[in-house]
This record gives sequence, C-alpha cells and structure tokens, in this order.
Amino acid sequence: MKKTFLILLIVISCAISAQAKNGGTTDGAFTTLMLSATNVERYIETLKSNTTAFKATGATDAGVCITRSGNEYDGQMMVWSAFPSVQAALEGSLKYDPQQASPAFARLRDAKYGVTWKPLKPFRLDPGYERVQRVIVQTSKLQDFVAAMTAFEEAVIDAGNDFFVGIFVPLGGGTHEAKTLMVRAITPDASSHGKIFDDYFDGKAPWASEWAALQAVGYEVISDNFEECEQTYSTN
Repeated sequence: MKKTFLILLIVISCAISAQAKNGGTTDGAFTTLMLSATNVERYIETLKSNTTAFKATGATDAGVCITRSGNEYDGQMMVWSAFPSVQAALEGSLKYDPQQASPAFARLRDAKYGVTWKPLKPFRLDPGYERVQRVIVQTSKLQDFVAAMTAFEEAVIDAGNDFFVGIFVPLGGGTHEAKTLMVRAITPDASSHGKIFDDYFDGKAPWASEWAALQAVGYEVISDNFEECEQTYSTN
C-alpha cells in the first residue's frame, strides 16, 4: 500500500512539472455523481436552472456527461464538479447529500454513487465527446503508462487533431472504482473522434507507433464507453 501511494505521488509530481501540450494542469480535483435519469434532458435543464447544490459545495465548475454507448442501465449519466484541490472536493462533499435532494431533483434521477478524482497528468477542462475507459495498470508500470499516454496524446495533437487525454485516480469510490484508473480521451464532437479512428484503421495515422508503444506498456480495459459532456455551471 505504501509503495502504491509513493508511486502515485511521484507520477503526480512528474505531471506537475511537465509542459502540457494540451494546455492542461494537474491542479485541482473532480467529484462525480453517477446516476440514472428518468428524463435526461429535463434533468439537465433543471440543473442549469437550479445551481444551489454547486454553490453549496464550493465547486468552481460543473456539468454533465451522458453515456451514449456502452450503457449499463437506462438513463446512464453523471454530474461532475471541479474543485481547486482534493481538500476542497472532500470538504464540498460534506455540504450536499445527493440522497437528500429536493423533490425537483430526486424525482428525475436515481443516484448511484459518488467518487473523487485526482488527475495524474495535465488535463484541461473542455468537455466534449469523450471515450471513457476504466483500466487496470500494474503499480510498477504506472509511470510508464502515464508517459506513454502523454506521448500518444502529443502525437495525435501534432497530426492536427483537437484532442487531449486525462488519467484520473479514484479516491473513495467504493467497490465500483477501487482497482481502476479512469482514462478520458476527448475531442470537440463525435465527428472529430471518428476521424481519428478512421485515420488509424485506414493506415493514415502518423501517431500509430506511439499507440503501439502505449499498448506495449500493458494494461487491462475493464469498461469502455462514449460520453457526451457539457459544462452547465461556472463561477467565472
């Protein structure tokens, strides 16, 4: 356990000192509430018109992600909130109980579970169309995985794509998130994401060698989804 925590600290330290081509940072943390919405669009509109919960927790930014592919249940989505630190995220989670939500919210969704996330490499807050994978990486290969993912990300960007990747370690996610990292590969829209896949399968991807190097590190994919994300709240 001590070894795992030490390696995580080393990875975070390396990421903080890195020059991020994606314009991101490892500052801050995120919380997510996984839920099932009975009416997704109506629930999102309610969130946009009633920001009381976000203000109560001290979130700087917030939004939603709707699962568009790989759904495990009807109405699968999540609400995310951004905080300036893990400390602020954990404190914020004590200021709002999703199980005690007002009827305006409660009747529109079934809350599943919450979790706090810390980025392990520079990440920019710019929601879009996102491929989301839960992966298991051996502790001894964690640094190599982050480095290889960063090199892959930079190569895809150099090829002219608006693309970036986040890697997040879960904190307090229960059995749902206990053994995995969350990897989010993000483009502005589905068309941009599809083009990257087409370039690879057509043999036109100049970043193919970086992708092969990432696969060579070795990791196990536990789940694979596409999500459509947007920001609905900001203090700026």
